[in-house]
Amino acid sequence: MSAIRRLALFILLLLAPLPARAVDIQSVTSPGGITAWLIEDHSNPLISLAFGFKGGASGDPAGKEGLATFISGMLDEGAGGIPSADFQKRLADHGIEFGFDASLDSFTGSLRFLTDDRDLSFELLGLALTAPRFDEEPVQRMRGQFISSAAQDERDPEAIAGRALNGIMFAGHPYSRRSSGTPQSLAAITVDDLRGFVAANFLRDRLNVAVVGDVTPEQLKPLLDKAFAALPEKGPPIAIPEAKVDDQGGLAAIERDIPQTILLFGAPGIKREDPDFFAAYLVNYTLGGGGFSSRLMHEVREKRGLAYGIDTDLVTLDHAGAIMGSAQTVAAQASQVIDLTRAEWAKMQQEGPTQAEIDAAKTYLLGYYAQNFTTTRSAARTLLGIQMEGLPIDYPTRREQEISAVTLEHAKAAAKRIFDPAKMVVVAVGQKDGLKPTRDAP
Repeated sequence: MSAIRRLALFILLLLAPLPARAVDIQSVTSPGGITAWLIEDHSNPLISLAFGFKGGASGDPAGKEGLATFISGMLDEGAGGIPSADFQKRLADHGIEFGFDASLDSFTGSLRFLTDDRDLSFELLGLALTAPRFDEEPVQRMRGQFISSAAQDERDPEAIAGRALNGIMFAGHPYSRRSSGTPQSLAAITVDDLRGFVAANFLRDRLNVAVVGDVTPEQLKPLLDKAFAALPEKGPPIAIPEAKVDDQGGLAAIERDIPQTILLFGAPGIKREDPDFFAAYLVNYTLGGGGFSSRLMHEVREKRGLAYGIDTDLVTLDHAGAIMGSAQTVAAQASQVIDLTRAEWAKMQQEGPTQAEIDAAKTYLLGYYAQNFTTTRSAARTLLGIQMEGLPIDYPTRREQEISAVTLEHAKAAAKRIFDPAKMVVVAVGQKDGLKPTRDAP
């Protein structure tokens, strides 16, 4: 097949949804002991793979923040006996999509390719994970790109607000650092640091794998070994302590001469394994997670036109749980937006949601989840997310049962527990028009 025809077919297949049917997840273990979760779909000659290692940017050494992010940009820049240009050409010639990402708690990757290219795709992945080259030219080229991005972040108001909120909420913890690095920390990273990260983190006992598409379990088994069997079995344990999330509340303001004021707010939350998680999930949807159906959107935007949007989310990290939210408004209205947000936060804690709100939240949250399985890529990423959270293979079914089982009383108890306005800290970046800060920004 010519490269042009292959590309045209690949683009067409990317737009093709998975057939609507119940999700059948199989656990497949290779001869070499690599386990993957698989959803077979033979309607199109396409395969998506997602994988992840526990341990991410929070483990970057002090002074070399951005190391994990640096690695995420290097794994398709040559491996084994294949230099960067040739590696990239092989990917492009076959329409193989490679992507990698470093979060605070994990390092993940994804591939998408045509069935005919499965052997080559798994082979190139195996080389990227076990024998990355880190040649001088691509290292310096990618370093320059990351430094440029970090320098832009130092001037970007939203990035400034995010760093300040993390610095307050996770003070003294690795979560408070700049996971994408600073120009100085990125400049300090050496090739030995890159190799050390790979050796310490790309380990079989930290690995999770998900595959969706045109492959059978028997076909998948040798492919898993081709990509992952050569990884070291074990390495040093992850040494990240639990975080003490700030609960002092207050307002920190950072002066910037910009037309819009950026507002970020946060408070202690709960972790994913907490028994109150799904109750809190439904309450958060009602307060600020449900878009135009949320209370905050109704009060701040629809009734008063004070902001284009406002939202909240449960942030469930491996070593901390938090609630975070955001809004943007003109400087003269920032104080009013903050007051309204605190008032709705307090009302939710005192009164909780109504039965109608909980029912609406359940309807939406149960209904939208199936969309995660409409393409091979989104399905693979969803399966990986379930694994990385340590949840069981029947989680899609259990999720429905657990959400359905949440009572109004449980939801109200969760609201009372976590939505304490006295513990909400707000970071404002913009003009200090009418704002009265009560604490310093880090």
